[in-house]
Amino acid sequence: MTTAHSTIVRVAERHDIDQLAPMLVDAFVDTPDASWLIPDPGERRRVYQQLCPAILTRAMVSGTVYTTDDHAGAALWLPHTVAHHPAPHHAATVDRVTGPHAPRFARLAALLHKHTPPRPHTYLAYLGVAPDRQRHGIGTALLTHRHATCDTAGTPVHLIATTPNARRLYQRLGYYDTSPAPVHLPDGGPPLWPMWRQPHTHTNASRER
Repeated sequence: MTTAHSTIVRVAERHDIDQLAPMLVDAFVDTPDASWLIPDPGERRRVYQQLCPAILTRAMVSGTVYTTDDHAGAALWLPHTVAHHPAPHHAATVDRVTGPHAPRFARLAALLHKHTPPRPHTYLAYLGVAPDRQRHGIGTALLTHRHATCDTAGTPVHLIATTPNARRLYQRLGYYDTSPAPVHLPDGGPPLWPMWRQPHTHTNASRER
């Protein structure tokens, strides 16, 4: 457990899911990629209310979930070896929960896989902060906590930014675009930005100051 910017960050456990899942629904339900996946707002919220507990469970089983002491945010991390290769039971759960929208979820997954670097890394699958707590440093605290571990281990990080604001946050924390232009979802969908962060050494940090 660490404290960053007065925000306590800790590993989330199964008993946190009931509080984290509604927070993630509120954080994700109106994002551009979610609107592309499920255009109808009411249907989208209904699906995400079932989907978020599943993605939290998967991240806890196959990776690590960090949250704050008040459940205002969560970061879901996966090893690169499992990030885009979900276990059959998880894929079946996503198909069941998303129903007629499953083909779009599959297209998104295929696009993310296509733009995943083959080099070993850790993958930030999701970063969510409650809408009324955004822009208060919670996302930064969650990321900084994990970055410290990655820097010590010499592990790079890969993620996909889904909004310009998210991309700017990641850039401030040392990420850079891995493609010369945004990647657009099909059928006039919104842009996505694949990003990469090299582990920071003491020398790197000195040069950035």
